[in-house]
Amino acid sequence: MNEKPDLRIKKTYIALNKSFEDLLKQKDFDDITVNEICDNAMVGKATFYKHFSSKYDFLSFFMCRTVNECINKVFDEVITGNLYEYYKTFFDKFIDAFKEYNYNFKFVDNYTSMGIAFSPVNNAYNKMLSQLENCYSENNKINGFMAKYLSMALILIIFDFIQSGSHNTDETKESIYFLLEKLFA
Repeated sequence: MNEKPDLRIKKTYIALNKSFEDLLKQKDFDDITVNEICDNAMVGKATFYKHFSSKYDFLSFFMCRTVNECINKVFDEVITGNLYEYYKTFFDKFIDAFKEYNYNFKFVDNYTSMGIAFSPVNNAYNKMLSQLENCYSENNKINGFMAKYLSMALILIIFDFIQSGSHNTDETKESIYFLLEKLFA
């Protein structure tokens, strides 16, 4: 039997996320305190620490939710039968959606950001790889190893985009288009 998530917990997470979003737009992560997050959210510190061990633990939760939200939004919006156009549109929309958040995660090193965002991005990678393997098993344009290699390169570009802080949209999209052309040539 599936249990419904407690409404109080949902409200707490929504309030903490909103507070953290607002603070991230005003200052660097290192300058944000748990007290500020809780005060802005009108959530007690004891409640915060009941759910998260530290602000870094909360950051992991927050980034995972943000990346997952972008990926789900984009997969729901992209409709096309052509895989090249599908992934070109997917990555365009993902980059634009993530850029809308206007968060600065450049303080997080590559190792940490990859660890934090691994689960939702890995889900996108698995979905992409499955589609590519099905496509290429039908027409034998590329072997499975190359599909994995190029798919991982696309995912690493997304990790770099999330972590870079500069969010150089044009450069990121150009890199993705280059790889997509190689993948679907």
